[in-house]
Amino acid sequence: MKTNCIDLLMRGAVLATTGIILTAIPATAKPSGGKNGNWPDLIPLGVVGFEPEGIERGRGHDFFVGGFTYSSAFLGAPDPSVHAGSIYKGNLRTGEVSILVAPTGEGIAGLSYDARTDYLYTVNNLRATPTCEGSAVLVYDATTGDLIEEICVGFPHRLNDILVTAQGVFITDTAKPTLLEIPLGAGGRLPALPTVVEIEMSPAPGMDPLPPGANGLVGRFSGRHLVVGNGDTGVLYRVDMDSGEAIPIDVVGEDGEEQFFGGADGLYLDGHTLYICQNFPNKIAVVQLSGDLTEGTFVKNIESPDLHVPTTIIGFGNCIYAINTRFFEIAEAIQNDPPLAVQTLVEVVKLRK
Repeated sequence: MKTNCIDLLMRGAVLATTGIILTAIPATAKPSGGKNGNWPDLIPLGVVGFEPEGIERGRGHDFFVGGFTYSSAFLGAPDPSVHAGSIYKGNLRTGEVSILVAPTGEGIAGLSYDARTDYLYTVNNLRATPTCEGSAVLVYDATTGDLIEEICVGFPHRLNDILVTAQGVFITDTAKPTLLEIPLGAGGRLPALPTVVEIEMSPAPGMDPLPPGANGLVGRFSGRHLVVGNGDTGVLYRVDMDSGEAIPIDVVGEDGEEQFFGGADGLYLDGHTLYICQNFPNKIAVVQLSGDLTEGTFVKNIESPDLHVPTTIIGFGNCIYAINTRFFEIAEAIQNDPPLAVQTLVEVVKLRK
């Protein structure tokens, strides 16, 4: 979610100044009944007080959800969520969910999976270890949950979304218009000493400088361009992975009017069809992109009463899956006087494309 949350809460009520007590129920949860065969429409994570941010596909029907910490990052709570840094692994077909990585106290933002190595890359902005302080990319074995690598980025960054490609791992930075790249070797191999390359997202000649607020990103695995969404302005950009040149994608509606996507968060690309998760608007916009990713046509919005401030999305078959944050329930608990324990029960929501 990220910068738009901060802007929203700066206009909010009194922030909490005391701690939170959260409780958890068993880590394996069963789904609610589904309308389409045996595939559930809602997959509850079954963890009281869990504050999710990212969702990612794994092998087969697997998916992953990471534990963020909205209560401390945006709402003023003195301590992070007790679930911060945990990763849950679930199955879209059965709806079964279990814990993969125990909480670390350091909230996870974006997630990206590399099927070549079975590695799960995660973004962390609260790292505080003897070897790294500030932002970091943590790499986990997606089967065992073991930590494979800590790639320190440090200060000053606010890392956001992350994407594995054939070339390397790319990360958006919400604090400034840059991309970070971690080059990979053949077959997705991590170098013995991974490096972090900063790529300035520069405007094409004659265009205004890019504002901060970069959020979601997506791209073809073997392509040379990424699509980056700005959650504050609602503008989409086509970004060259090597030069960093960023061109606004001209998206128009049926009436020929230019379209913007306020609250643009997670992105999902299926061929030339782009799905844009708009968090606080509680909808997913569908845009048909041109082959060179420079233009697009707005197709429709996907909406559902089951969406409660979704942040990121994945796709499987003819469905989109969104992770709910139930952000306003978290805010209500934390901003209560005195603050209440966060009691959210969040879920993954299945939506027809």
